[in-house]
Amino acid sequence: MLASLHLASPRPDALATLTDRDWRKALNFCDRSQLTLYLRDAACDAMPLWVRERTDRDAAKNRQRLRTAETLYRTLQTRLTGIDFLALKGLAQCPNFVARPESRVQYDIDLFVPPAHLLAAREAILSLGFESFDDLEPFPTGHLSPLIRKTGWEWRGDFFDPEIPLSLELHFQFWNPEVEKLPVPDVEQFWQRRVTRSIAGVPFSVLGRADALGYSSLHLLKHVFRGDLRPFHLYELACFLHSHARDDAFWTEWRSLHSAAFRRLQAVAFRLAVEWFGCELSPVAAAAVADLPKQTAAWFQNSAALSLIGSSKNELWLHLSLMESRADAWTVIRRRLLPARLPGAVDAVHIPDRELTLRRRLLKQTRYLRYVASRLWRHAVALPRVVWAGFGWWWKTRRK
Repeated sequence: MLASLHLASPRPDALATLTDRDWRKALNFCDRSQLTLYLRDAACDAMPLWVRERTDRDAAKNRQRLRTAETLYRTLQTRLTGIDFLALKGLAQCPNFVARPESRVQYDIDLFVPPAHLLAAREAILSLGFESFDDLEPFPTGHLSPLIRKTGWEWRGDFFDPEIPLSLELHFQFWNPEVEKLPVPDVEQFWQRRVTRSIAGVPFSVLGRADALGYSSLHLLKHVFRGDLRPFHLYELACFLHSHARDDAFWTEWRSLHSAAFRRLQAVAFRLAVEWFGCELSPVAAAAVADLPKQTAAWFQNSAALSLIGSSKNELWLHLSLMESRADAWTVIRRRLLPARLPGAVDAVHIPDRELTLRRRLLKQTRYLRYVASRLWRHAVALPRVVWAGFGWWWKTRRK
């Protein structure tokens, strides 16, 4: 699948080796990674008939979801009149990161709102029938609790279900240095450099191209550092890098707007994008990757980038390779290896409390306990692996 999505030298012929069982496993991974429709665009002719028909149905349902999202964007623009905000991610990724919005699977809408307007924006969105979902794992995220509509929808195993309700997240930070222990003061300038662009046929404030690349890189790294890599984030970043590889004016602007420390963090994301999807890099971006700290370079040499999928926690050492404070490093180690918080709700999120019968409440609790047990087991299994990987990374660094 990755060979088919390779940007510089795609090899969709590799899919011919897959059995039907392999295809089912590959589609399951793509569905969870939000890559299914990108794979369909890149390798439709190499798919067996049953896979092509299945992904065609997925694409048709996603077009319905896109129309729902566009309607909500237009509603938000009207309802938030007089409130300063800008659109993050989602349809704001098009066309720089995603050529066709029909191929992007979107489950939520993210807005950045300055703190002075945050509560007003929240109240305006609550008036649209949204509710605050406060049952999440209590962890600093840089945004308020997600806002959801309790429509009664339940998970039925279909990642493209047109009835999956869109949630909303109101961000008040572009990056949380207290959590990640990596300061990026550049993000304070994002708001002043915002631009206006049409989304769903109405004008929205969005990040400028250079800042959009910077934010997408930071957002990707945040998920990597927390052991929650989203492969579609990597693919979209790779598409941006590949399509802008020869845009010298853009890279001149990028280098002038972002500090060396910020460019270094972005270069880590660039390297991951190259490892996964083989995108072409501009000379400026390639130089930033080549200038990564020796500890970070050693991590890439000692680790397969694909090891970030699963529960190996190998990303911990990548995170530490970028840190200078030993105290901050120990804080991150304790948080990643010895988590002190229970996870948030995982079931019946969109069902109103009044509709939860005793039987459904018991099922919800059973599924939650099962999920907590699986999380504890993954942490226990990952511990010796991550220690061994850390020793290998440390030894390679010492040898260098």
